[in-house]
Amino acid sequence: MTPPPAAPLLLLTTTHSAAALLLLDPSSAPAAATSARKRRCRDDDDESGTGADIGREDDDEPVPPAPPAPPQQQQPLPLPPTSPDHFPLAFRVSAPTFHFLAGLLDPLLSHPSLPSPVLLALARLASGLPYPALAGFFRVPPSAARAASRRLRRVLLANFRFWLAFPTEPTVAASSSSTRPSCRGALGCTRFTGPEGPLAAQIVASTSSRVLSLAAGFRGDRTDIEVLRLSSLYQEVEQGSVLHSGQYLVGDGGGYPLLPWLMVPFPGPIVPGSPEAEFNRAHKAMCRPVRRAVRSLMGWGAIARLREEDSSRAAVACIGTCAMLHNVLLTREDYSALAPEEEEEAGSDLGGMQRQGDGTYAAAEGLDVDGRALAMRSALAATMRDLGAPD
Repeated sequence: MTPPPAAPLLLLTTTHSAAALLLLDPSSAPAAATSARKRRCRDDDDESGTGADIGREDDDEPVPPAPPAPPQQQQPLPLPPTSPDHFPLAFRVSAPTFHFLAGLLDPLLSHPSLPSPVLLALARLASGLPYPALAGFFRVPPSAARAASRRLRRVLLANFRFWLAFPTEPTVAASSSSTRPSCRGALGCTRFTGPEGPLAAQIVASTSSRVLSLAAGFRGDRTDIEVLRLSSLYQEVEQGSVLHSGQYLVGDGGGYPLLPWLMVPFPGPIVPGSPEAEFNRAHKAMCRPVRRAVRSLMGWGAIARLREEDSSRAAVACIGTCAMLHNVLLTREDYSALAPEEEEEAGSDLGGMQRQGDGTYAAAEGLDVDGRALAMRSALAATMRDLGAPD
């Protein structure tokens, strides 16, 4: 008898209730543990802990003398910033947002050995600089820069999970002329290059590219459907605790099945100008916010250099932290770290002829195409010509 699949061991998952866990895909755990043991045997910049020890770092260790500042020509960054114009370059946030975060978080991160912890932690997230190089700019020891970064991640993930959650009440994100009055967001799956290999992350984003749900830490070779079915989002939607009747998500990419709550494009060939073609065009537009959210996360230096993190646990915490900060910036109408809109590409419609039939992806995971899903998509397509696709 085939044993049931093991529960993940390192996964950051957030839901509409703002619950969050740290687990890891079981098949990745041996490699992660081996690598972590190797790192613990190294003398890494006089640091006694590793990023895998989230919530248990020793921030009270003695602070060694600070190294000399590196030559400015090595890293042409305005660190420390001396002008308000420097803050978006140094921290990916505006000066007012930085002072808001510092006032909110510095008291929670304060420590005798950590001067300006938010300053150090945001500089690390924004630039992705190695801790010794970052420490040189601020004339602090590398252990101080590392501790500030870990403290920020731990505090955000423990105390501010509501920054990364579905709204408690359904919101109408568009006007009455919108093509998606019942759409709660766009679902997508991306891969990050982690220290132990690719890490898969599932994201749901609103029309403003705000991250509503994040599940990260899956093995990178898992398919989008596998990641979806392993996520708590799937279970909660199936139980009716996230979406109400008539509400749905749109699935980005060609790897999702058609479900009563997950709309995907009509498979080709599609007659130009038909309701199905209009639906596919609108669907493509509705998926842009999640792509923009992913590109925005990729813009953080720490995520671009995620492979340099101490462990997969630290990498997952980094992804979650950047997603939270991304949402804070949008709430404050600070677009310093928001990626530009993607350009329209001819022939890139997700509902093109290359997409296979609705049953192909469902059958791969043992799912049946629900007649309710087909009826809902057809009903939505019938309204597209009158409502018009979003810009």
